[in-house]
Amino acid sequence: MSRAVRRLVGTVVVTSVAVVGLVVPAGPAAATEGLTVGASSTYTVDDESGLVRARIDMELANVTPDQRESDGVYQYYFDAFTLPVPAGAENLGAVSGGTALSVSLSGTEDPGVAIARIGFPNLLYGQSRDITLTFDVPGEEPRSEDFTRVGPGFATFVAYGPGDAGDNTVRVVAPRAMTLTSTYDGFSSQPSDGETTTHEATGAPDEDGGLWALVSLRDTSVVSETTVDVGDLAFVLEAFPGDDRWAEFVSDAVSEGIPTLERLVGNEWPGGLQRIREDAGPSVQGYDGWFDPGGDEIVVGEQLDADLIFHELSHAWLSGDRFDERWVYEGLAQVVAERAVVATDRDRAERPSVSRGSDLAVPLNAWSGDAGARSGEVDQYAYPAAHRVMTDLLGDLDDDAFAAVVGAAVRGERAYDPDGVVDPGAGRTSWQDWLDLVETRGGVTTGPDTYARWVLTERQQELLEPRAREREAYAELDAADGAWLPPEGLRDAMTEWEFDRSRAVREAVADLAPQAMAVQDAAGTTGLGVPDAVRDFYEDAEYEDDYTALADTLPAAARTITAVGAARDVASADRDPFTTLGAGLLGVDASADEAVALLDAGEVDPARAVADDVLSRADWALPLGAAVVVLALLLLVGLGWCAVRALRRPRAGTGRDARSREDRGAVGPRDPLGSDERPEPATSSERPG
Repeated sequence: MSRAVRRLVGTVVVTSVAVVGLVVPAGPAAATEGLTVGASSTYTVDDESGLVRARIDMELANVTPDQRESDGVYQYYFDAFTLPVPAGAENLGAVSGGTALSVSLSGTEDPGVAIARIGFPNLLYGQSRDITLTFDVPGEEPRSEDFTRVGPGFATFVAYGPGDAGDNTVRVVAPRAMTLTSTYDGFSSQPSDGETTTHEATGAPDEDGGLWALVSLRDTSVVSETTVDVGDLAFVLEAFPGDDRWAEFVSDAVSEGIPTLERLVGNEWPGGLQRIREDAGPSVQGYDGWFDPGGDEIVVGEQLDADLIFHELSHAWLSGDRFDERWVYEGLAQVVAERAVVATDRDRAERPSVSRGSDLAVPLNAWSGDAGARSGEVDQYAYPAAHRVMTDLLGDLDDDAFAAVVGAAVRGERAYDPDGVVDPGAGRTSWQDWLDLVETRGGVTTGPDTYARWVLTERQQELLEPRAREREAYAELDAADGAWLPPEGLRDAMTEWEFDRSRAVREAVADLAPQAMAVQDAAGTTGLGVPDAVRDFYEDAEYEDDYTALADTLPAAARTITAVGAARDVASADRDPFTTLGAGLLGVDASADEAVALLDAGEVDPARAVADDVLSRADWALPLGAAVVVLALLLLVGLGWCAVRALRRPRAGTGRDARSREDRGAVGPRDPLGSDERPEPATSSERPG
């Protein structure tokens, strides 16, 4: 943001003095010596006429006594008084004691300021003169070189009171609806009647005499209002009445700018803006404009400056709500605005050069922008210096890489976490976070040198050497543990720039890195996934107890993955019929599937137990299968033998044949001749009676 015009006082010539030597002529004396000035100055904003009406009542007194010298008497007198007035002042008139005095105007180097010279008869030592100067202040056209503006609901002009310290009052009288902004913070405001407010200031003179203030008055209800739609978003533009060109320009800039800024910042529009208002207030306070999140508005001057509009729009993301240091978000806002200007094919504004050797130079980390005697002066150095730093850091990145770094900072990501991961406890991005992100996400190697030159205090610079050492050691450990992140305890220490702690944690976890790699190697060899619980346990480890437990957990996980892989391979291997039979009877396939499922679920110990059981049972698959087949064959043989035996055994006769045998007795062999005759059975000689 550029500074307000503050050169007016330097153009002021307060008095005119003549020296007359009664004996020998002498040269002129110093302009302010020997003249006292008391004044009451009133500037009234007249709504009906559209003018500011000024009245300055002065009392001049010559307090320079005559001086007697060896060569005569010197008499000092004043015959004119000069004071600054707005360059376009009209209807000037000066009166003293009812008599009109001559008034003339002359220009200055500043287009908004002229010098009014009031002539009067010689004012001798001990004499005083009351003078009343009146004039009207009309407004100039928007964007004129003369900054004076007067119109419906607004007025910006120089209010000057020429009195000495303790004898000088400046009043600004305006409609009550108008609020006052001024370069002089000594105004107090009191309602003067039902319709106006009087803003009054008294104080010591500035360096050239008098009380000088650039004032802006604004009735924010008197505007020319339009609405601009950007997708689903709608913004109200509030221009000075009649300044349609400003409204048209800002509407076009907003329509093109917001989508472009979303892409450059790497985040969608965050909201928090309802209107953009044209107002001279920021310029009076030393700025081109500002983003007011409390009022949900951007306030800018009348200039047609796309760079300014984009800068202020970018503060929706880049502000003190998301960044700790002012130089970070102001520098980022400017480099983002410049890229947006280029992307939308608009004219790029010239930026002021800056030198680290400037008398106003401070380490940017010491720039707060708080009120102070030199705060405005330091701003003149710090704004361009912040822009210079961001240009050095990000200037070589393409838009995609630029958005990745800036977007991560806006979201509050930590450089040592994966892209897109936001720690739930993340706060605003600090200057340390920003350097880490620029180096880690952006691949920028010159960051520490740029920080050392422009940003860091001497004490902060002492952190750069241990930081470089620890980042190198961190990178080695990160490579040693494969695709996994180093444990949280180390990442947190690195994020906080606590390098003694990071060294201690790194030493504690150094032996865990190859064990983590062994787990990943086992997974790669077997084609199995690493259980999320195992990886999370390693990456989330934060305390000593976690590191101690990991010394057992990681090797156990590697062994389990290997065992489950072996079990799966055994289950899926080609088998002979005997082994297939045995494996089926032993449940090898089902148990192997169970082991894989347990591993996927993170049940490492149960998965290992099931896998070992699978491997043990698999050794018995062939013997068991063969035994079952043999037993089956034996059983079949036995059954066959029994069947044969059963078939070969004689069968008993039935019916008549059986009875015949019983009647005939045993049957002997047939007659080899084949006779059918049978021998008669033997009979007993005795018969029963």
